[in-house]
Amino acid sequence: MSHQGFRFDDYHIWGEFWHSLNSEWEHMEYVYKFEKFWGRGSYPPEKILISSEDYDTIMKSLNEPPKPIPALTELLNRKTPFEND
Repeated sequence: MSHQGFRFDDYHIWGEFWHSLNSEWEHMEYVYKFEKFWGRGSYPPEKILISSEDYDTIMKSLNEPPKPIPALTELLNRKTPFEND
């Protein structure tokens, strides 16, 4: 196989170039991005199986946000030293 006709400043053919080197180039790129974010050796991701009751509990807690903490709300509403009076 010859890659003599490929120029790396022709961005629209990069996909064809990598596909010609590795027939699963899409998978290769996905694994790279996945491991870049989660760390080396993290692909494939683990599967976690939970019961339907636990799933319903998780979804309920996600859909109902917790009550705001007054001290935290007060802290976030304070003016910063950089704000004009």
